[in-house]
Amino acid sequence: MVNIGLIQLRQYDRLSAASRDELILEHFKRLFHKASHNYGAKIDLVCLPELWYTKIVRNFEREFKVILNVAREYDFTVIPGAFKEKISDDTYVSCPVVTPNGSVLRRQFKIHLYGIQRRTFKPGSKMELFDIGKLKFSVAICYDLVFPEIARSAVRQGADLLFFPSKIPKKGISPWHLYLQVRSLENRIPVVASNVCGGLFGGRSMIVDLKYDKSTDIAIPKIKTAASVKEQIIIVDIDLKRSRQIRQRRFAD
Repeated sequence: MVNIGLIQLRQYDRLSAASRDELILEHFKRLFHKASHNYGAKIDLVCLPELWYTKIVRNFEREFKVILNVAREYDFTVIPGAFKEKISDDTYVSCPVVTPNGSVLRRQFKIHLYGIQRRTFKPGSKMELFDIGKLKFSVAICYDLVFPEIARSAVRQGADLLFFPSKIPKKGISPWHLYLQVRSLENRIPVVASNVCGGLFGGRSMIVDLKYDKSTDIAIPKIKTAASVKEQIIIVDIDLKRSRQIRQRRFAD
């Protein structure tokens, strides 16, 4: 069993460094308060949306040191969303995964850039598998969700969970929710998707697990929880052992 925290955020594009750190700390404090008072459980992993912070990041470890410190202090893994990150001479839509020891394990680069992103950013070329001991997971960034081979390649590598930090406009929420449920069903794997909210963006972050009927050998995607259209924190527990068994049965075929 793992406990997953999901933070749904508005888009922030005019924050100073100090106000950015203050915002991050405030949301994590709310997360910890909810975890301890409402659930009495330690959080294993937290996921934020894609491009909630819109400025170009040139040194994530320095500019977002507050996230590294929080991960170390509270002993959990953070998927801090995806950023426009400048690395050497290229700019990527990049998701640096932060470990409980306060370091960046590796980065997942967005593979399928959307619209005008193709003119500005360099695409990634592979899906990474992140192993944090208790579980293995992969991160597919927003538009990567649309392409079924992305999720399948992660599952074939051994992922237990798929995370989709996203930035989906209001009109795209319904198909986004369908894609999430289909990816969960076709791969027999829980998915966690955090979205930007407010203005053009629709929120409605979602966590999908599986319901399984042994008598008929049928798995059904089950919406474990869904956020509102406002900033929100969600915490759920996911039974990885059960989903692994369901997945092993399916892929044995």
